[in-house]
Amino acid sequence: MTCKDADKRIQQFLDDDLDNRELADFLNHIESCPECKEELTIQFLVKVGMQRLEDGNTFNLKKELDFLLKDACKRLKTRNSLVIFSRFLELAVVALGTITVILAFTMG
Repeated sequence: MTCKDADKRIQQFLDDDLDNRELADFLNHIESCPECKEELTIQFLVKVGMQRLEDGNTFNLKKELDFLLKDACKRLKTRNSLVIFSRFLELAVVALGTITVILAFTMG
């Protein structure tokens, strides 16, 4: 992912609107690119910080952004696990269907 691509996806990341591949690419890029991580931090501060100020709440935006990034990594792992599990189930259904057809053919 290029810096330009990452910059385009910051708002989507903040809105939790990236698919698994986009999220993985984005997180990998942010971890290795200080400039893009800084831009993410700035946009996060603007988006979340302004809301917190309007609400009158106290906040630690650095801690919240770190949590958001860690949580995104966890969500990505969970999503990937679910994808693998669903593919396994699909294979099991196909195998069961194949076995059923073979048994029906040999018995009938």
